[in-house]
Amino acid sequence: MKPGAAQEPPQKELLILVAAAVEPEARPDVADALEARASLCCALERAGWAAEAWDITQSLLTSSERLFGCLKKTGATCVFNLFEGFGNDSGAEHRFRALLEKTGIPCTGNPAAVLETCLSKETVSSLLRENGIPVPEGKTLLPGSSLSLLDDLPLPLFLKPLREDGSVGVDEKSLVTDRMDLARRAMEKLTLFSGGIRVEEFLPGKEYSVSCIGNGPYFIPAVSVIDYGKWNAGLPFLDYGSKWDPASPLYDLVPEPAEGALKERAKRLAAEAGKTLGCRGYFRADLREKDGSLYVIDVNPNPDMGPGGGFLRQCREGGMEMEEVAARIVELALESVRGGEQQW
Repeated sequence: MKPGAAQEPPQKELLILVAAAVEPEARPDVADALEARASLCCALERAGWAAEAWDITQSLLTSSERLFGCLKKTGATCVFNLFEGFGNDSGAEHRFRALLEKTGIPCTGNPAAVLETCLSKETVSSLLRENGIPVPEGKTLLPGSSLSLLDDLPLPLFLKPLREDGSVGVDEKSLVTDRMDLARRAMEKLTLFSGGIRVEEFLPGKEYSVSCIGNGPYFIPAVSVIDYGKWNAGLPFLDYGSKWDPASPLYDLVPEPAEGALKERAKRLAAEAGKTLGCRGYFRADLREKDGSLYVIDVNPNPDMGPGGGFLRQCREGGMEMEEVAARIVELALESVRGGEQQW
């Protein structure tokens, strides 16, 4: 059931700063946040808030005093956090949020501890498994690790960077179907991502995506599903190009609304994963199917808020336009600081 209407927004003089990374020659996934920010500022204005872009640069994060001074000067009521780190420093995402938490100013989305936890695919997998949430079998390889660690993992296997998001490092070489290729592929990935790679059993079935909003319990506007068997695109998964390169065969893929028992199962698992990890504000969970069972493969605590992204598409499918979503997320951030129990 859809929740009630969003609360009345404050008067125009109360300002929302919309934070996003700005860096020279940014990767497409980093630059995309600037387009999302422009749309979000317009949506906040339509919802009755004053909104202003806030550029987060690498130099700004080198000085907490400079960041605090910049924030204080604006007199902002709340920060809408679209900052996902920099192209060469994904960890800046949680460090920025930690600095904001010291100011006491409300900030949308997940706290620094959750952002840091979700950056590590090994940590997420371990926490979910410990709490009875199904995840693929997997191992972590670090530079110098013995490849014998992978001997008991069943083929096919999927290789991805340990501490990246936005599908960075996911390409046609990520799927390994021949154990003779495994050592070479793993070493290639480790050369590119010295922080480690995660090697997991590849689950061949449909892929589900679940958007969640709230501080717990969560409202789930819609669930999407991709049946790769319907697409003749060469890859049975979404790689980096499918999200950020218009020339990719999968770039125009639009997931379908999910139905039936697996939809309901996906909703339950996504909510359980969010609760386990301590997610607040909003997040997205991705799951894959194998032999009729679902497994959580990723939890994104800071999903793309662009109008063309999956999060807002699912919100529209659930009857929510961008301005309602933006206003609700701001209200959740304000309620978190007030210490109330804001239900979705």
